Amino acid sequence: MGPDNSTSAVATFALNGEEFMKFDPKAGNWDGDWPEARAISQKWKQHEDAVWQEGHFLLTSCPQRLLGHLETGRSNLEWKEPPSMRLKARPGGPGLSVLTCSAFSFYPPELQLRFLRNGLAVGAGDSNFGPNGDGSFHAWSTLAVRSGDEHHYRCVVQHAGLPQPLVVGLGEVPRDSSAKSMVPVVGIVIGFLLLMAVAAGGAVLWWRMKRGLPAPWILLRGDDLGALLPTGPSKDADS
Repeated sequence: MGPDNSTSAVATFALNGEEFMKFDPKAGNWDGDWPEARAISQKWKQHEDAVWQEGHFLLTSCPQRLLGHLETGRSNLEWKEPPSMRLKARPGGPGLSVLTCSAFSFYPPELQLRFLRNGLAVGAGDSNFGPNGDGSFHAWSTLAVRSGDEHHYRCVVQHAGLPQPLVVGLGEVPRDSSAKSMVPVVGIVIGFLLLMAVAAGGAVLWWRMKRGLPAPWILLRGDDLGALLPTGPSKDADS
């Protein structure tokens, strides 16, 4: 790539960490300063099919493959995950409280946290930032305030995954965060109900089989009933 961001295709060969020779696909030749490189270059030039294949790969196949990989990974590059938010307070020094504004599980990593007091900006506080194991990020910011003034403060976050800045107060759960946190809870409840339904179905099946009744999904009609249910005592046995 040149200083003006222009690109040119070239294949560079190296030996023991040093540049050995280069191939120019437009000129169709190999070039190098080593005597061995010049000897190899003269030999390879005699094979026109090798020259064409190398040039075709650098000028056509390689760019197409790179564009294909870029298109495949575009969804990852454009992935946006909005943050979950929380504002908490803890005792600080004498007469002080420390507010901590936390943002969880967001992507891309660019995010802005600010504190508001009665709707007016008071700064970002002391901030920190880090990655999570799943590719998302977390961040938090702290601010020391006078004890008793905690409820006058809010935390506001701006992120590409949010349609507008998100504001959270002390002990509040933003709507986006509450909906996000409800997903695993709903999944657990649904899984528990399915497990109970399977257990109930198994109990009904066991009870019917113990009494010699057919499984509830077997539809009976006409004389088929006698073939599935146990027969009663015969008349000969009664006599």
